Amino acid sequence: MFEQNLYDCIMQNTDFYALVASRLFAAILFASLLGIERELTGKVAGLRTHILVCAGACVFTLLSIYGFKMHITEGIAGVNDPARIGAQIITGIGFIGAGTIMRTGSNISGITTAATLWMAAAIGMACGSGMYAVGLFATLSTLFVLILIRQFEKRFLSDFLKKYRNVKISISCNIDSIDKITNIVDTHFSNITKIERRIANDNEYLLKLNVTTRKNLRTINEIFKAAQAINKIDIQEIYE
Repeated sequence: MFEQNLYDCIMQNTDFYALVASRLFAAILFASLLGIERELTGKVAGLRTHILVCAGACVFTLLSIYGFKMHITEGIAGVNDPARIGAQIITGIGFIGAGTIMRTGSNISGITTAATLWMAAAIGMACGSGMYAVGLFATLSTLFVLILIRQFEKRFLSDFLKKYRNVKISISCNIDSIDKITNIVDTHFSNITKIERRIANDNEYLLKLNVTTRKNLRTINEIFKAAQAINKIDIQEIYE
């Protein structure tokens, strides 16, 4: 008897289930485009995170629209108010976004990914409301910002966006590599605030210098390693 009632319920609501499936599919599709871009750029919140956020926002929106229709219980009338759950989605997604933001000294990363997750929730809500055109336009706009604007920044604004940083470099190498190391320092670092040199164990050259540069720590490491004359190197950013 129960199975028959369940079957009848499903058959009577086939159109509704098709609507739900189509909106969820759109949310997952649009979120996948954003997630793949984040995955390819090595961000902590990637494909699965964006899909789940977007699909979750879609489900909550569907529930707010169809799950709480006008009803009367014990003489008290209840009114469907989709905006209530929507408002909570906007607030709640902030907690997930905050988890992707990391700070190391004065460096902050993950803000763009947090904003992308926030946008994924908005796209999910658009799909849950059946506004596919809005969801698609929002997805394409977000990809435009993430991909094309990033390329514009790298090509035209990189020199202006790079910040100066104070870096401490400690190097150990063989004494016969002094000329190579000196040449690297003279070529790549023009603003040296402190420098110390000494010979240890008759064959080991120790160099410590503080520089102000726009190069990041990885780039500095690659510059010295390319010389293939380093026994040991330690690079640290100095925070004032």
